[in-house]
Amino acid sequence: MKSGLESAYLEFNGLQEKIQKLENQVSGSRKLNLEFEDLKEEHIRMVRDYEEQKHKYQAATQEILILQSSLDETEDKLRESNFQRQQLQKKVAYLEELNNDMQSVANANKSLEGQLKRIGELESMLNILAEEKMNWPGNNKMPEPVKLIKSSLKGL
Repeated sequence: MKSGLESAYLEFNGLQEKIQKLENQVSGSRKLNLEFEDLKEEHIRMVRDYEEQKHKYQAATQEILILQSSLDETEDKLRESNFQRQQLQKKVAYLEELNNDMQSVANANKSLEGQLKRIGELESMLNILAEEKMNWPGNNKMPEPVKLIKSSLKGL
């Protein structure tokens, strides 16, 4: 009996160890199952985040393309505006030069008008003096004022 008891006890201990091993395996399996579920949820969350980031990236890329197109268009307009501004500056410079030339011509014309007026006055005086000389009997000599007027005309 003792040996039966010992053998039952040994068998019981062996079964206890096997049960313990099985419980450990089941516990490990549960832990692995929980870890697997956690990893599965984490994977689903990461896939969702990846898709969100992918959509954000695509939207940002599209916006960059639109902004780049707008920038290119604005730069083209700026170049055109600068070209037109340069053309207008050239026209303004030309017109200012032309205006200066016209002022010079106007000043020269005023000067010439003054000189022509003076010449006209001197011619009138000469004519008057010539008539007076003709009216002086026997005097072939030209009066002194006539000589002065003729000499001043030569200086013009």
